[in-house]
Amino acid sequence: MKILSGGDLENIVWGATLLGSGGGGSPENGLQLVEEIKKLGKSVNLLELQDIEESYHIATVAGMGAPLALKEKGFNLEALYAFEALEKLYNMAGIKIDALMPVETGGFNSVVPLYVAAYKNLPVVDFDGAGGRAVPELGTLLYQLYKIPSSPLTLANKKGDTIAVWLEDPLDAKTGEEIGRHITVAFEMLSGIAGWVLTGWQAKSYMNPNSLSNALKVGKAIEEAKKAGKDPVKAAVESLGGYELFRGEIKSIDVKTVGGFDFGRTTLEGVEGYEGRKFYIDFKNENMIAWKDENEPAAMVPDLICLMTLDGTPMTNADIKEGMKLAVIGFAAGKKWREAPNFFDVWKPILSKMGYEGDFIPIEKLMEG
Repeated sequence: MKILSGGDLENIVWGATLLGSGGGGSPENGLQLVEEIKKLGKSVNLLELQDIEESYHIATVAGMGAPLALKEKGFNLEALYAFEALEKLYNMAGIKIDALMPVETGGFNSVVPLYVAAYKNLPVVDFDGAGGRAVPELGTLLYQLYKIPSSPLTLANKKGDTIAVWLEDPLDAKTGEEIGRHITVAFEMLSGIAGWVLTGWQAKSYMNPNSLSNALKVGKAIEEAKKAGKDPVKAAVESLGGYELFRGEIKSIDVKTVGGFDFGRTTLEGVEGYEGRKFYIDFKNENMIAWKDENEPAAMVPDLICLMTLDGTPMTNADIKEGMKLAVIGFAAGKKWREAPNFFDVWKPILSKMGYEGDFIPIEKLMEG
């Protein structure tokens, strides 16, 4: 078990922003929650897999809503109210919630359960439902691949209004997402959401470990490199054994919003040793596939395609702008992604819309070329 300090929490925000692969929420909202945790004057305990008993029940807590609403209204009590509603449901069934976990890795959603944990004096486990990255849809979570039920789900707004959702098919993530997004609209575009309760045995069997400690590690490496006047991009790559894919200036960001998702392409022109070359990233909220050339992939989901400024600020797709100079960093997806049965099937419909019809090619193989 590790006790997370205020500095650790800040490093988790920045590390998770990078590992969120362009999504996972704004670090601005994550840092706001860190300040809320500091005001409580409580520490947060992080449990590794070996600390978790197989009989534990672990609940997922997250935020759902529009980025603009998050920036304008802030986010805090929504998550607490959603978890307390879920907790009541399980208590009525005689089940105690023993720990919390993030739904995904990201500058915002990695921190939401840490905030609730500080309020409720509960530990947080060192994994998340997306296997150490952020994802665009509930159907692209590890829960779905390993048949961990979504239902029941609870949603709440800042006033404490709560709604519980039971799905006829508890694995029907698509319906769960549609209901959740409609409720979030009714809650003025912002809600806390809780659910996906799994046992300690399921966690040890199906979840990819170290998502929060990896975020902490890379966030700390970036911070230390900046203080020492070293290259923060190189530090981030080396911290988790990743790959530098490209350094370039953003020449265009073509975006269209469809069904609540941002689809688009970021085009970069090379700098710092990559002059004369272009690099393309297609995204659906998160970065889905990167191209060395129009028909030559450099990395693809579920492997991570991450962005940071050359001077060391991790970025989401919601925060990048034309003219920015960025490094593109790739990391291999966790083992539980690649071990999952038919794991690439959940990504094929998305990639097909982006012009890729082939099979999954691991980043380490693409880097050989």
